[in-house]
Amino acid sequence: MALLGRQPEAASRWRRLLAGAAALAAATLLALALEFAQTAFPPRTVSRNDLASEAIGSVLGMLLAQAGAARLRQLLRGLGQGGSPLLKELGLAYALGYGAWALFPFDVLLTAQEWREKLGGPQLAIWLADASAEQETIRIAAKLMLEILASSPLGALWMAWQSPRHGAMTGRVGLASTLLRASIVGALTGLLIEAAQLAIASGLSQGVSLLTRSIGFALGAAAWHGTTAWRIESARAVLRRLTTLAVPLYLLLLTALYGWWRGPWPGLQPALRRLHDDVRFLPLFYHYYSTEAHALTSMAVVIAGYAPVNLMCWAWNIDARLAGALAALLAAMVETGRLLAGGKPDPSNVVIAWIGVWGLGWLLSLLSAPRPRPAARGLR
Repeated sequence: MALLGRQPEAASRWRRLLAGAAALAAATLLALALEFAQTAFPPRTVSRNDLASEAIGSVLGMLLAQAGAARLRQLLRGLGQGGSPLLKELGLAYALGYGAWALFPFDVLLTAQEWREKLGGPQLAIWLADASAEQETIRIAAKLMLEILASSPLGALWMAWQSPRHGAMTGRVGLASTLLRASIVGALTGLLIEAAQLAIASGLSQGVSLLTRSIGFALGAAAWHGTTAWRIESARAVLRRLTTLAVPLYLLLLTALYGWWRGPWPGLQPALRRLHDDVRFLPLFYHYYSTEAHALTSMAVVIAGYAPVNLMCWAWNIDARLAGALAALLAAMVETGRLLAGGKPDPSNVVIAWIGVWGLGWLLSLLSAPRPRPAARGLR
């Protein structure tokens, strides 16, 4: 009987190995096809770094599929349940996605010459790298704020993992001690990521990112602690009360980020000429002519920039689809002002804002949905 029991298990293991090998072969062929196709789309180029990164990603994807199939099925079931079950399943997925985002586009340094150029280049600094410092102050602040916000869920996830082991926090001393530990863990996480980005050709390694991730972890831990005392409707009520003050401040910061206040506006006629000659309405046109890392960061900044629209709409129980439409309208107004102010608008930001806010609103509605109570059993 034991032998018969092992045979199906062995057959299943062989099927998984064969499926993984087939997936790896298909991913390798896809990578080769994409690199070959890029030769027909200037200014794209083919690089050994890309092939090496795609091969590493294919192997990691196969291993994750082998090890995480059950977890993926749980995540898909969580989408149907919503509430805390979904939040629990999303935690690990977000942590993995955050690590992938931090190391994207995985253009690993392969030669000694590439290492020398990276170590002596503008992408490495004890505090703020030259590649970042050459940008406008408002954009530097926006990207640093994005790092804080992006690492906050990791702090909440760490806090959720710590709570069953150490018990609930009691008193101000316990809260302060926990936040201090969270900030230290965040700084160590930032150190690990910045060290890993040394091996990425397009990665920035700068000391200020240790501070941003430390702050993000502490904020996430504090937010997780707050969820134990706040209910969904209480949070909505607070956000509704803050709307009157938050909207003008938010609009001021958003328009400053996109260059409305740099100087006098040139006027309507120059703007119309530039609209005809310089602005491209092809989706993601400007993203194509930048590096993959810059394109991804730019997209994340746009989504984060319009995310407050989603929060305010959620506070007022406005549907996610309408929130997305409002974000698209606001983005169209911002890009129009950007054109009139002499900047270079990107029409793709309208679509990115719409999809991003709609997706965030849909996810937030799932996370805040109350869990259905089990039906009461009748007396027999």
